[in-house]
Amino acid sequence: MSIAHPDRRPRYGSHRYDDDLLLKAPIPLWLALVFLVRHLLLLGITFLPTTGEEIEVLRNLVRPEFILADLPAALVMAAGFRRRRPCPDWVRRIWRRAREILTLSILMYLGLLVATLAGSSLPLRDAIDEPLLVSLLVSLAVPVYLWRSRLLADVVRDCPGRHDA
Repeated sequence: MSIAHPDRRPRYGSHRYDDDLLLKAPIPLWLALVFLVRHLLLLGITFLPTTGEEIEVLRNLVRPEFILADLPAALVMAAGFRRRRPCPDWVRRIWRRAREILTLSILMYLGLLVATLAGSSLPLRDAIDEPLLVSLLVSLAVPVYLWRSRLLADVVRDCPGRHDA
């Protein structure tokens, strides 16, 4: 009976790997990505065929100035969907920098938010409503997850190219 050397054991259980033997992107990462592209998603939803009235509420939530901050996160999301063995070069370049790119997306959003609030004629306590406060708090929590999760650090490193496979 042979015992595997402790250094050669996989760090994670088999349920963490996909059919290509790549670490699966964890659900919290996908949730963070959906959150970080929310303005683009809301914009896309407003173009769906509807009777009009129910979509008006969503149209009021779309803040066009914040769509710019969604674009870096949308790149990471696209790379996440295209990640498979061997990873195309563009996917590998984006995926291996996913945490930095997503942090950039958050910083852009926060910068745009501060600029919007500073340009508002309302007092700060009136300009910040509950959805904006939740958005701000989640925007501050996401980088903590991005940079504290060991699994996520391993996932973004796990994108072999043709020569690495």
